[in-house]
Amino acid sequence: MNNLVIKPANSLIVQSKTAKKRAKPVNGDGFGVSWYPLHNDPEPARIVSIEPAWSNQNLIQLTSKVNSKHFFAHVRDASVDMPVSQSNCHPFTSGRYMFMHNGRLDQFPKFKRSILNSLSDKAFNLIKGNTDSEYAFALFMDTIDFCDNLSAEELKLALYETIRRIMQFRVDNGANTNAFINFAVSDGISTVATRFATDANSQPASLFYTQGTFGYEQLADDITVNHESNGDIIICSEPLTETSEGWIKVARNHAIIVDSNNSVTVDAIPIPFQS
Repeated sequence: MNNLVIKPANSLIVQSKTAKKRAKPVNGDGFGVSWYPLHNDPEPARIVSIEPAWSNQNLIQLTSKVNSKHFFAHVRDASVDMPVSQSNCHPFTSGRYMFMHNGRLDQFPKFKRSILNSLSDKAFNLIKGNTDSEYAFALFMDTIDFCDNLSAEELKLALYETIRRIMQFRVDNGANTNAFINFAVSDGISTVATRFATDANSQPASLFYTQGTFGYEQLADDITVNHESNGDIIICSEPLTETSEGWIKVARNHAIIVDSNNSVTVDAIPIPFQS
């Protein structure tokens, strides 16, 4: 993990202080890492903290000592009126699923109760904090009925349905501003990430990916990418290298889907803009 979270020129640590693709560059309201262990355990581990990622020694120790072939890492900039607490830090987990969100469901107080009223008891009890992102995760878990053996296609369609339901809740409750819906979800086998904005005149948060074999140059604070189909995949809000060369930008209102064979598909999300 260290070679991706800490060492690159534009690592997650760097992005927590000086993100390049955001109007507000600082993401100092906590961080989280969730990963699937290499031993036979289908459920991900998770650590979160309200400390800024750049000053947390535990994050450096963890990423330098823990090996995983599949992990999520997140730095948080809390939305207005959202408390800075461990329960609000991403990624969120349930069973074999991990989930995180880059963006905000704008005017969340208007439709928060509608989401809560729609949830099963199991999904309701999943929520420990009060951030819009965790409510979206609970809605997703209800959408899949907590099933743990979905295909990549089923995972994708469930995430689309979650977005549709959120948009309907917003319309029903008069939330008419833009919502930034960059979701990422994985079951340890397949992964889906979206780049989505509900308003036709607004751009979603950025999303990039690259695929291949990754090496670390000992004398340079950067990673090298040797492109190979079916190689390892990095999906991130910003390229981890100093330049965007070799990184593919996901188009607005599209999703990237990675299946069990590390095959990558980019799909137009068939949901109209919110009117």
